Amino acid sequence: MFERILVPVDGSTHSFKALDLAVDLAEKYGAELFVLNVYRHHSQYESSHSLVRARVPVEPPDNALRDVAKEIVGQAVSHAKAKGIGKVTGLVRRGQPARTIVQTAKEKAADVIVMGNRGLGDVSGFLLGSVSHKVSSLVECTVITVK
Repeated sequence: MFERILVPVDGSTHSFKALDLAVDLAEKYGAELFVLNVYRHHSQYESSHSLVRARVPVEPPDNALRDVAKEIVGQAVSHAKAKGIGKVTGLVRRGQPARTIVQTAKEKAADVIVMGNRGLGDVSGFLLGSVSHKVSSLVECTVITVK
């Protein structure tokens, strides 16, 4: 039924509950698992404002966010492998979360996306809709949201 499963993780409790379900599905169906973290890009304008008061050299925000994303994905991949999933790939992408998840699902020909219904998003999620809601309305494959 499922051959390729995409699970976006952001380090939140809900995303790791989704990871557990995705691991169970991957094990049951012998599916390939893709673990994705999407970090938000900071424009030159935003980056310059965050560095304007620094008296010591500071790493650009994109680099720091990428490093955190790699760490989250690494933990998730290790968790999946510890549960016996052999076909697991970690992915780190920069961009707008919902769009990037949808694009990655298309690129990887995902049969299903398993994701938390709430993550570490900011207040805009309450005003503009959650990432899981946006993904489920934009993607063509099945989406399972986990509470």
